[in-house]
Amino acid sequence: MTIYNAILQILKKNKGSLLLGVIITFAVTFLYSSSSSADVSNLETAAAAIIDEDNSELSKALASYIEQHADVMKLENNQKSKDDALYFRQTDYILTIKKGFASKLSAGKIPMMEVQTRPDSFSKSLMDTYINNYLNTYLDFQKAADMETSELIKTTNKSLISNGKVVLNANHAKKQNRLVTARVFNLLAYGLFTSIFSGYAVINLAFNRPEIKRRNNCSPISKQKLSRRISIGMLGYSVAITLAFIIYMLIFTRSGFNAYTGYTLLNTAVFFIVMVSFSTFITSFIHNNEAIGGINNVFIMGSCFLGGIFVPASIMPVFVLKIGSFTPTYWFARTNELIAESAQLNADFQKDFLFNLMILLCFAAAFFILNLAALREKKIKSTLKMT
Repeated sequence: MTIYNAILQILKKNKGSLLLGVIITFAVTFLYSSSSSADVSNLETAAAAIIDEDNSELSKALASYIEQHADVMKLENNQKSKDDALYFRQTDYILTIKKGFASKLSAGKIPMMEVQTRPDSFSKSLMDTYINNYLNTYLDFQKAADMETSELIKTTNKSLISNGKVVLNANHAKKQNRLVTARVFNLLAYGLFTSIFSGYAVINLAFNRPEIKRRNNCSPISKQKLSRRISIGMLGYSVAITLAFIIYMLIFTRSGFNAYTGYTLLNTAVFFIVMVSFSTFITSFIHNNEAIGGINNVFIMGSCFLGGIFVPASIMPVFVLKIGSFTPTYWFARTNELIAESAQLNADFQKDFLFNLMILLCFAAAFFILNLAALREKKIKSTLKMT
C-alpha cells in the first residue's frame, strides 16, 4: 500500500496540470452540447445570409421572400467574412445573387447563384427548395401571362403566401443525436489522452529520480515487484479517469444504453489501450517536466487538429487528412463518425468498424513492442555497466 499511497500523493501534487485537460474537455463539451440540440422533431428556422450583387427588383423580391422563411443576417461581400460566418456557426447558408440575375430570369432561364453552406447542415436542402420554388413559380406565371415584372412579383408572392410545416422523421432526429454524441466523444482524444499521458509522466519522473531509485534499490521489494505495482497504480489511475470521462459524456449527451452506445464504448476502450501503450512507451524517455508539455502540445494536440477532432474532417483538405491517418486519433474519430452515420448496424458497418479497430490495435501493438525493445536495451546497458 505504501507504493500506491505514494502514487496518490504524486497525483495530488500535480493535480493542476492533470486537471487541465479535464477542465478544457468539460468546458468544450458543455458549450458544444448546449449549442447543438439533437432532440429535434420539427425543423427550426434556417440561418441564412444574402449578398445581392444584382440589386434589381427581382433580386430584392427573392431576398424578401427568403427573409420570410429564414433568419437573415448581414454579411460583408468577401470570402473571409463568409468562411468565418460558416465556421463559427453564425449562419448555415450564404446566397450570393450575381449580376445579371434579373436579365436571365426575364429571359426565361434560371440564373446560376453562388451558394456556400456548412457540410453538416440540413439548411441547404431547405433553402434550395425555397429558392427553386420561388423562381419556378415566377417563370410559370411569366410564360402563362404577359405582365410587367412588378405584377409578376406580386402574383408570385400571392401564390406562395401559404406556408406548410416541415416535420422530420424520427430517424433524422436519432441520427442528429448520434452525431452530437460522436463529436463529444471525439474530444476524449484530447482531454483523456493528455490526462493519462501526463499522469504516467509525472509518476515515472518521480520514481526515476536518482535519490528515489537508490532508496528503492535498498528496499526488500524486488525491482520486478516494484515495477509491477507502479504499473498497476498508473493503470488504476487511467481506468478511474476514463470511467469519469465516459460517465460525464453519457450523462451530458443523454445517450441511452443501446447498440450504438455499445460500439462507441468499445471504440473508446480500444483507444484507451492505445493511450496507455503510448504513454508507457514515451514516458520511459522523459527526464524533465518541459518534455511533458512538449508531447502534449506537439503530438496529442497536433494529432487532434490533423485527425478531425477540433476541426470537422468534412471541411479539411484531403492531404491534411492523409497526414492525420498516421495517428491513432484520426481512426478513433473516424470510427465514432462511422457509428453515428450508420442507419443500420449491418455486416457492412461491422466490417468497416472492425477494420478501424484493427488499425487502432496495430498502433497499440507498435507502441508496446517499441517499449519492450527500449526496456531490453536499457537492461543490456545496465548489465554492461555492472561488468
